[in-house]
Amino acid sequence: MRTLRHHLTVITLALFVAAGCTSTAASAAARHPARSSTTRTITERDKGTTVALHVGDHLKLSLSNTYWDIQLASDTAVLRSDGPPVTKGKLQGCVPGAGCGTVIGAFTAVRTGTAIVSASRTTCGEAILCAGGNGEYKVSVIVR
Repeated sequence: MRTLRHHLTVITLALFVAAGCTSTAASAAARHPARSSTTRTITERDKGTTVALHVGDHLKLSLSNTYWDIQLASDTAVLRSDGPPVTKGKLQGCVPGAGCGTVIGAFTAVRTGTAIVSASRTTCGEAILCAGGNGEYKVSVIVR
């Protein structure tokens, strides 16, 4: 009889402890609800700015000329490339050599920190070399 009572006491105590752990985890989740990831799109207008992301968020860089060459982020441990840039040419209404279309790079924020997203080009139109900063693109990304 003593053994049965001892086992029931241990089982009851274990159930109370398990219930306390569950309610603690549930209350922690209520205080810090899961955040769904978002996608932030940046373009030429964002050149020279700083954007903020959270770990798990996505960044889409869309540049409106096929001559852009999008590089890997300066710190790939913070901002990982999701694959090679995708070039989409636009032929209708475009003169040859103008680079009509877009180049899109996709990134994922994987760790807190700072990284720079950059792109470059040497041609800024039909047989026109880029002058000054027209051939450079940089955006700072802060991941929280």
